Amino acid sequence: MSPPTAFWVDRDYDREHASDAVSRYGAYLRDATFEPWTDDDQAVEWAAFAWRRATGPVMSPGYVRYHPRVLAAQLERSGWDGSLAAGVTLVSCWPEQFNTALASCVRLGDKDSYWQNWPTEYRSGDTVCYYEPSEADIAARPYLLATFSLQFTMPSAALPEPPATPTALLSAGQQAVAVVVAELNRIVGPVLSAGCGHLPPPAGGGE
Repeated sequence: MSPPTAFWVDRDYDREHASDAVSRYGAYLRDATFEPWTDDDQAVEWAAFAWRRATGPVMSPGYVRYHPRVLAAQLERSGWDGSLAAGVTLVSCWPEQFNTALASCVRLGDKDSYWQNWPTEYRSGDTVCYYEPSEADIAARPYLLATFSLQFTMPSAALPEPPATPTALLSAGQQAVAVVVAELNRIVGPVLSAGCGHLPPPAGGGE
């Protein structure tokens, strides 16, 4: 079985909802200025810039979509060696050794409660999404929200250089995002496929 898809580009939505009938993402690229910190290996900084413009909170919904268990994905140029550094946060299940302890009541004020896992809701039909509990949720019961924090660097050889002209802006951004998405899926997909038996299994995003 192939690993689940952690990230993908929604080209149809991007085109269908574009004010210029070409690309929403293109408008978000044109709405900002690419200002690299260095003259060396600008492909890395261009990839980080293109990714920021393609994802939330800049674009909502984003040009890049996430698997329901992906909470955040950030890219930046490493200050150590100039490589493309990634940070991805995933919803996680509870560690097995927690099971016995978490099955016991916890006394909070004048009431007994049980630890709750990530709240979920259905969106777009049968897709399960995870979300942070609200203040009302927390007032009613305690939550123990587990996450994985993935920190790693990605190869930059396949990344495109920044566009030389404004007309090449969209194609250069799309190419950079495509390279990043492919590499992130290669690295993050197997982590998602490890499963989370204590969480409702998400139905969307390729899992």
